[in-house]
Amino acid sequence: MAGPDKVQHFTSTQRVSEAGAVELISGPERDLLCVLSYVYLACGQSAKSLALLRLVAHEQSQDIGLLRILAYALISERRGDEALSVLDKLDKLDDEPSSCLPLMLMRSHALRHAGRMTEAQAVFKRYVLLRGSTAAIEQQ
Repeated sequence: MAGPDKVQHFTSTQRVSEAGAVELISGPERDLLCVLSYVYLACGQSAKSLALLRLVAHEQSQDIGLLRILAYALISERRGDEALSVLDKLDKLDDEPSSCLPLMLMRSHALRHAGRMTEAQAVFKRYVLLRGSTAAIEQQ
């Protein structure tokens, strides 16, 4: 809104969390940024997606869904080392058994982009082995 001095003024919408930390992004704003970043990823514009995700990731560093999208965007931008640090955090936070295989596949791609081909191949071989055994169990 323009003030009497014809200068545009913006009001801050900072919130304070229960822990006393200042929250700059609300839940709905976070969700909107995540959805927009997901759309950018789906359209092949991973750099734009990554820019939006970095805005949210600073405050929502424990959000598993956000970290998954962030890791994927980093891999899409060929930032293997950064993706590996996000995947390491996900390994600690995400204890869902169904997450194991997708995270393993992302880790193999991140290792490849980080130039660690031997490790990438080993992780991918383990992924293929586990995926095959999981598929056999599901067919029974």
